[in-house]
Amino acid sequence: MVLIWSHKFFAKGIIMLTKRHTALDSGLYELTRAANEADLLIGESFDQSPATTSLALEAAPARRGAASRPLGVVPKDMVTVKLLTAAGASDTLAARLADLGCQIVSRGPQVLLANVPPNRLEALGELPNLRRAEQSRRLQFRLDEARGAATRTDIALAQHPQIRGQGVVVGVVDSGTDWRHDDFRNADDSTRIEMFLHAVHDAATGVDTFTEFSAVDIDAALGGGGNVPDGDLNGHGTHCASIAAGNGRASAAQAFRGVAPEAALMAVRSDTLHDTHIIEGIRRIFDRAAGRPAVVNLSLGGHMGPHDGTSALENVISRETGPGRIVVVAAGNEAQDRIHFDGQLVEGQDLDIEFTIRDAVQFIDVWIPRGDEADITVIDPDGTETVPDGSIQNTAAGAFRADLREDQFNRDINLTLAVAGNELGRRWRLRLDAQVVRQGTVHAWGQTRDFDFSRNIFMAETSPRFSIGMPATEERAISVASFISRAGILPGGAAVPGLAAGEISPFSSHGPARHGTQRPDIAAPGQHIVAALAAGSSMATLPQLAPRRLPGNRYISIQGTSMATPFVTGAIALMLQQEPDLAPEDVQLRLRATAQRDDDTGPVWNEAFGYGKIDVEALLNYAIVT
Repeated sequence: MVLIWSHKFFAKGIIMLTKRHTALDSGLYELTRAANEADLLIGESFDQSPATTSLALEAAPARRGAASRPLGVVPKDMVTVKLLTAAGASDTLAARLADLGCQIVSRGPQVLLANVPPNRLEALGELPNLRRAEQSRRLQFRLDEARGAATRTDIALAQHPQIRGQGVVVGVVDSGTDWRHDDFRNADDSTRIEMFLHAVHDAATGVDTFTEFSAVDIDAALGGGGNVPDGDLNGHGTHCASIAAGNGRASAAQAFRGVAPEAALMAVRSDTLHDTHIIEGIRRIFDRAAGRPAVVNLSLGGHMGPHDGTSALENVISRETGPGRIVVVAAGNEAQDRIHFDGQLVEGQDLDIEFTIRDAVQFIDVWIPRGDEADITVIDPDGTETVPDGSIQNTAAGAFRADLREDQFNRDINLTLAVAGNELGRRWRLRLDAQVVRQGTVHAWGQTRDFDFSRNIFMAETSPRFSIGMPATEERAISVASFISRAGILPGGAAVPGLAAGEISPFSSHGPARHGTQRPDIAAPGQHIVAALAAGSSMATLPQLAPRRLPGNRYISIQGTSMATPFVTGAIALMLQQEPDLAPEDVQLRLRATAQRDDDTGPVWNEAFGYGKIDVEALLNYAIVT
C-alpha cells in the first residue's frame, strides 16, 4: 500500500519528513496525487521530474526570453511507465496489469513498458513482485583524423581489408538518421537502413507510440512515394550513425567514412529522447537483427536516478545484452558542469547541500545509503528554515516540494527536491542532520527543467568525479569517454587555444559510478569529429554552427562523448564480424587489454580515461594473436 506523508518527532523536537514505502518513484507519486487531487501537471513528464505544475504556477515566474511551456491537465487515458519486477515475475505481473486495464507496450527480462490509466497508478504500489515503477524521463544528447594515428583504425583496416562490418547490425537510438543522406545508401542508391523506428511521446497524455518502417518503405520514399517521416530534425543521430557506419559516399575519396562502413544500419528517431523510447529501440534492434550480431549506440544520458545500475534502462541493458548483443553508452559531457555533490554524514552533525537556482524549476536528487537516517530542513537564501511535509511550501524566496522514499529496488533512501525560485542565481541549502550513520556517503545530482541551464548548480568545492551519467553507470554497458584527436575544429584549421591532441576532452564526464564501479571503460576520439550532416536539421540551419559546417553542407564537425561513443560502436562491429558471439564482458576485457596508455592517460584504470585510449589495430589483431 502507498503511504502518504506523515510527520515523525525526534528527541531534538525536529520534525522529519517520513519516507514512503512504495514501488512508485517520485514522478509517478506526483502523477498519482495529481490524478486524485485534479492538480495540473508540468507539460511533458521529463520537464516535471517530479514536481507538479501547481509548484511552477504558484512560484516560478517565466524566465526572461524563454518560450512559454505548455501546461496540460492530468492525462485522461493512459501514461507510459517502466516497471521493474522481481526475477521471474514478468508473466505474473503482466497478467495483473491486464486486470487493472493496463496495456503492455514492451516486455523483456525484469523490465516491462506499460500504458497505465492514471487512476490505476496508485494500485501499482500494491502489486506483489513489483520492485520499482518509474515515470518516463527525458535524457540529454551527449572522422578523418580520428581514424589515424590516434586510434590506428586505418592501419587496422589496411591489415584486414575483408573486415568492414559486413554481417553486423549497427543500431543508433537517437534523434534519428537522415535516411536520404548518401552515406547511408548503397551504390545503386538503395537504402542501407533496414529499420527506421519513429518513437513519439504525447505530452498531453504521457503515452508513447512507435511506428516502424522497413527498407522497402524507405526505398519507396527515396523514389518519391511512401510516408516515411523525416529522418532527423536535430542532426545529432545522423552524425553518430555516420561515425559508426557511414560509408562516406558524399565525401571525396570517402574521406569521412565511418569505422564500419559496410555494416547494416537500424535507426530510432526520438525527438524527445525519453528513456522509454530507448528501451523499446534497444529491444527492436536486437529483435530485427534476427540472429545476426548487433551493437547499439546510445550517445545520450541523464542524472536523475540512482547511478548504480538499478534503473529500468540500466536493467534492460544488463539483461538483454549477451553474446553478439552489445550496447555502447556515452559517459557524458558534464565534467566541468558542477552538477554533482558528495558529502559525509556524521552522527549529531549537519551536512549542508548548497545549490544555486539556475532555472525557473530545478531539481535536486539526493541518495542516502540504506540504514542511514537524517532530519531534513530546507533553508532558503534569506535563511528561513522550513521543515518539508510533502506539500508545496512557500517561502519569500520561492516554493519547493520534497519527496522522501525508500527505494524498493536498492533499499537506499532517495530525497527529491523540486524548487521554483523567484530569483535566479540565489543559493538554497538542504540540511541533513544525521541521526543514524552506518555508511555515510551522500550523493546528490542537480538538474534544471531546461537542460541548457544544468550547470554550476553546486558551487562549493567539487570535482569532476561521479559526473558520469546513466545508463553509462551500468556495468554491462561499454561506457565511453572522449579524448582529443584533433585540436582544430575543421581539418587543417588552427588549434583551439588550450587544447592539445591526446589529452582527455575537458568536458568528458568522470567516473566512478555511485557505488564505486569503474566507469568509463575506454576513451575514444570525440573532439572536433567530422561526420554526416542531416539536411534541414537544426545543425544544418543554426547560424552559430556555420563555422563547423564543411563546404557543400553535407558534413559538420562537432564534439562530445556522443561522438566518441559511435567510434567505439563501429570498432565493436568490426570485432563482431570476426567473432559474432562476443559478450559484453569479452568486449570489455579486450578493450582493457589492448588500450593505449601514455603520458596523457597516466596509470589506469582512472576516472577520466578508464583503461586508456582505444587501439583498433590491437583489437582486430587480438583474435589472431590469442
